[in-house]
Amino acid sequence: MCGRFFSLATGFDSCEQLGMDGLSFLLDACDDIRPSQLLGGVTLNQGQLQLRQLQWGLSHPSLSRPVINARSETLAEKPLFKEAYASRRCLVPASGWYEWRTEGGRKQPYRFVSARPLFSFAGLWWPATTSRPDGALVLVTQAATESLKAYHHRMPVLVRGAAARDWLQQGRMPQRLPDPVSVTAYHSTGQPIQGQLF
Repeated sequence: MCGRFFSLATGFDSCEQLGMDGLSFLLDACDDIRPSQLLGGVTLNQGQLQLRQLQWGLSHPSLSRPVINARSETLAEKPLFKEAYASRRCLVPASGWYEWRTEGGRKQPYRFVSARPLFSFAGLWWPATTSRPDGALVLVTQAATESLKAYHHRMPVLVRGAAARDWLQQGRMPQRLPDPVSVTAYHSTGQPIQGQLF
């Protein structure tokens, strides 16, 4: 599960990230991005890239709590996700994410970073409604790679370049990571706290 991530202060340029012109913006540095926050989601609407502010987490009457992740293996089948998978995909720019592992009786956060300062998570999005005034997004996850399974059995789908463009254009699910991912134990006085997400 991806329940916390972070971004460095950097710029998103669609030509560099996707090979498509039309969108550039600055990302603020944030060390602890969590569910229920508004995130910038890059979407494609009639061939035009757009940046939308969307709340991380999808509420639904049948659910006891908002959904923040969607499994890549079942997107096309699950009623909650299949319409968005077919027509409302997004990218969520990020610099890395966190997972926790119990060590010595306490949970130790680990920070996962790519070789590059910026990539995107694959996501799905929903438009604003009266009950969901900010719209919503979820992050897409996949089985963790062998090197990351020791920390969690799932990981976010990471995309960049042609894979990111294909994802937005309703192409196939990316099959490999765009860059190697390194893992470091994260020690900080302001480290992200694993706890209630909403």
